[in-house]
Amino acid sequence: MKNLIIILCLFVGGSLFAQVVNITYVTVPREEADQFLDLHEKFSNLSISEERTLQGGGLFAHAFAGDYSFAIYDFYASAEDLVKDADFANKALQANIKAMNLDEEGQNQMTSDYRTYTRMYADNHSDQVRMSEGLEDLTYEAQSLDWSTKKVVVVSKYEVKWGKNRDFFEGIVNGSLKNLKESGHAVAAYASRHLYGSGADWHTYQFFDTWSDFAAFEEANIGVQMDDAGKKFWSAIEGHDDEILVLIGGHDPETKKFGLAK
Repeated sequence: MKNLIIILCLFVGGSLFAQVVNITYVTVPREEADQFLDLHEKFSNLSISEERTLQGGGLFAHAFAGDYSFAIYDFYASAEDLVKDADFANKALQANIKAMNLDEEGQNQMTSDYRTYTRMYADNHSDQVRMSEGLEDLTYEAQSLDWSTKKVVVVSKYEVKWGKNRDFFEGIVNGSLKNLKESGHAVAAYASRHLYGSGADWHTYQFFDTWSDFAAFEEANIGVQMDDAGKKFWSAIEGHDDEILVLIGGHDPETKKFGLAK
């Protein structure tokens, strides 16, 4: 399991939002969360096939802000691959279950589990598709970055004023991203733009090894006077909110097998 988690984290870190990501926000009652995770792992792995266009992905647990339980990130090379993948996944699921040669009791249990899973998945869920093509200048990875450990992730969401995307972009490069790099606390940063569904114009993702590192970064920036880069950045913002997630699982990019971090 440790090797699997290392592989999936290397994949998540190495190609996070490289092209297209489909994000599903799942709202699962707290008392059903463990059951959902077990069923998600079970049916994700029963949906594996050579035809799948899924390149990998990550499962994030919601920690603060927002009103959902888990965020599921699935990565694709293109929007076309994303659309194709649903049919491949359904066919693989049917074929893999058929190959198990379940008896009547086993088939009934499988059907019951799948209905429970799809109910949990679908109830009050939401989706959006995002992309990061051309946003390489908003990416940062520290030399000490180690994807074999869990990460605390700060997701910042921004609505940008009309015609102000360039000011927003430059404000990040010369302001918040520069600060992250120099702080010594953050280990990675990425960004994405909205493509389809309900979502903010821009997302930025800040990764920290521990809660202590995240707290130290925040404490170091309390009361700091805003510089010109910061003023330029915030003058381009029309709306903004943040949330905190924890990476808890993902897909092996080679086998596409899904596993939970232990």
